[in-house]
Amino acid sequence: MAKYKSDQRDILFNLLDVLNVTQYEQYGMDESSIKEIVTEYDKFVENEIFPTREPSDVEGVRLEADGVKVPESLKKVNKGFYEMGWYALGQPEKWGGAPCPEALSSLCLSLSTAANTAWSMYPGLSKGAMNVIRMVGNDWAKNTFIPPMIDGRWGGTMNLTEAGAGSDVGALKTTATPVEGKEGVYKIKGSKIFISSGDSDLYENIVHLVLARTPGAPEGTKGLSLFITPKFKVAEDGSVGESNDVFCSKVEHKMGIHGSATCVLNYGDNNNCEGHLIGKEGEGIQNMFIMMNEARLDCGIQGEAQANLAYMMTEQFVKERVQFKTEIINHPDVRRMMLKMRAMSRGMRALTLYTSDLFDKAKTDKKYESYIGLLTPICKSFCSEKGFEVAVEAVQCHGGYGYCHEYGVEQFVRDTKIATLYEGTNGIQALDFVMRKILKDGGKALRSISEDIFKTSNSLDDDFTFERGVFTRVLGHAQDAMGYIGKKAKKNEMNHVLQNCKDFLDMASHIVVAWRLMESAMIARDKLESAPSESEKAFLQTKIDDFKIYCAHFLPQASAHARTITGFEDDILTYQV
Repeated sequence: MAKYKSDQRDILFNLLDVLNVTQYEQYGMDESSIKEIVTEYDKFVENEIFPTREPSDVEGVRLEADGVKVPESLKKVNKGFYEMGWYALGQPEKWGGAPCPEALSSLCLSLSTAANTAWSMYPGLSKGAMNVIRMVGNDWAKNTFIPPMIDGRWGGTMNLTEAGAGSDVGALKTTATPVEGKEGVYKIKGSKIFISSGDSDLYENIVHLVLARTPGAPEGTKGLSLFITPKFKVAEDGSVGESNDVFCSKVEHKMGIHGSATCVLNYGDNNNCEGHLIGKEGEGIQNMFIMMNEARLDCGIQGEAQANLAYMMTEQFVKERVQFKTEIINHPDVRRMMLKMRAMSRGMRALTLYTSDLFDKAKTDKKYESYIGLLTPICKSFCSEKGFEVAVEAVQCHGGYGYCHEYGVEQFVRDTKIATLYEGTNGIQALDFVMRKILKDGGKALRSISEDIFKTSNSLDDDFTFERGVFTRVLGHAQDAMGYIGKKAKKNEMNHVLQNCKDFLDMASHIVVAWRLMESAMIARDKLESAPSESEKAFLQTKIDDFKIYCAHFLPQASAHARTITGFEDDILTYQV
């Protein structure tokens, strides 16, 4: 079985050569600091997290009378993760954190997510919930909940989904009734399903962020408010008190991420569940979106992360496995699969790190906030789908061995698929992308980022003649598709818009990923001649090759998506199923 291995050279190339994360002076990090953090965290991932991947998958979680029990292997690694300060990386100093560039923080998340996706969700969701409290909560909420969350004593979740309200969040039925004499305290009553990390014995307490409807609130999402609803009530001194009438009644038995507890949570069965309003009444969905948007980017990272590790493990196998008197990497079909896997995996890494870096850029230039909004659904949808496809290809490269548990790659297929489904299905991401991120502002953000793409592509020289030709054709087809969508929207022929959202998102995704690989290839080409060693020259050549392979095998798919949009005039709802 292949061992854990990360592509540190490509990681550092993205952070230092492409994004230049040392430019953010507020973090006080030079190149050696960045390299040290990457190296040390990678060691922790290899030695502590990755060894839990298989045993936690086999053992899974179980529901007992006193709550959910996680695999034993996860308890040590979770404890070490907090004690060594890795959870605090990227958090404000005020709360005991260690600020760092956003792309570096995302990179570390990627490494641990690749090594054990199921475990990474526990601290990942805790961080998301904590960030909402930090950004929206009052002083009492911040002082009460953040310290035990940042040191790993308490965990956190988000609670939206109900049996009758999945993607249609506004249909949820959970209620919140004000408690007389307790300002900001409400009685919570209802049931939530599919709650990731909903219960576990990793933490003393779990802080649930719960969407609920207050008395007299309007229907739909405008009537929702957000409540901090811990598993156990919190005493005045901050200690864990009695049960808060929050119980896990079921854990789901899933295709993958077996070590992650996906729970049905019941609130207020005994009319003794109290939640603390966070933010204002009626602003619950916009406050929850702070966590949802973070989780959507994390879903993209799940796909990217597992794709990159699946590639690295497969690379070891194909260079050792001998068939027909040679290693199978020397067979053209296997070489083709491996080059495509690498180009796609690295392209996704370039995209997610670029998007993460925009959070730092947006602190000084508000233009990049619209870029983040535009790229978040691309990261979530495209990387989750392509991460799954790379995982499937990894199994294919292993042949029959890939279908067997002991080689470790079939788990990537099972663990990665969920990222296309939760935090808003990829169809929902496409609707958000077209309706809210493009049409709502008249395409302003899309035009702005398109100008950046045009600027880079126009600097392609004769070393990239073929790639320049492909890019030119694709961009022309994309403009036709945008014109078609805009025309249908103006005529209020919304079925034609809605049925094409996913194709439009996929088209845009291929263009953006090709753009990120293009920039990497041009930087690598400029460094190639002066490279200090043969190994460095070989690496830089792979960056050029990634872009060429992507343009040959993947970018033309953008034209196919565009032609699907412009060439099919029927309303899809007139077809019978």
